[in-house]
Amino acid sequence: MKVGDLVKVIQPGRAYHSCPFIGEVGVIIHEQLAMFKDQDSFSVMTRDRIVVLGADHLEVIHESR
Repeated sequence: MKVGDLVKVIQPGRAYHSCPFIGEVGVIIHEQLAMFKDQDSFSVMTRDRIVVLGADHLEVIHESR
């Protein structure tokens, strides 16, 4: 995943809690390496907010060039 990719927020299989943004679509606007202990995280701009999510909560719909 990289800045500019179109992503969808998903519920990972090993999650301990439900993410309130599941199903939302957005664009990655910033990569934050090692914010969470075992994965990279990304700032994602959705229709009405910016959220920071771990890579396991994101599915790439369309890659930027």
